Amino acid sequence: MSKEMCQLLKAWRKECEWDRQQTANETVSEDDYLFRQPNGKPMNPCTFTYRFKLILKANNLPLDLNMHSLRHTNASLLISQGVDVRTVASLLGHAQASTTLDIYAHAFDKNKRKAQEKLGKAIGL
Repeated sequence: MSKEMCQLLKAWRKECEWDRQQTANETVSEDDYLFRQPNGKPMNPCTFTYRFKLILKANNLPLDLNMHSLRHTNASLLISQGVDVRTVASLLGHAQASTTLDIYAHAFDKNKRKAQEKLGKAIGL
C-alpha cells in the first residue's frame, strides 16, 4: 500500500474514532471495521458498488465499470510503468507470476516496444 493510502486510512480511522466517541461513547478497537454500518456491522458490499457508480457518474466516466475494473487498471498501469511481474503478482495476490502473465499479457506490449527501441540503440540503429 502506498504511503498516501496509509495516510488516508489513518485519517479515516481517526474520524471513525471521533465519530464513535461522540455518538456512542465507545472506542474503536484493532479488530473494528473501518467501513461499517452505523450499528458497527460490516458494510454491505452493495454500498460500495452504489457509491462507486455515483463517483463514475459525477465524473462522466463509463458506467459499465465496476470495482474489479480498478484491480485491472492497477495491474495494467503497474506493468506499463515497468514494475516487474513478480511484484505485480504479489500485489494482486497471485501465487504464481504466470497467472499474472496470462491475464495481463496485453499490458506488456508497451514494454516490448521499449525493449526493442533499447536494443536498436544498443546496436546503433
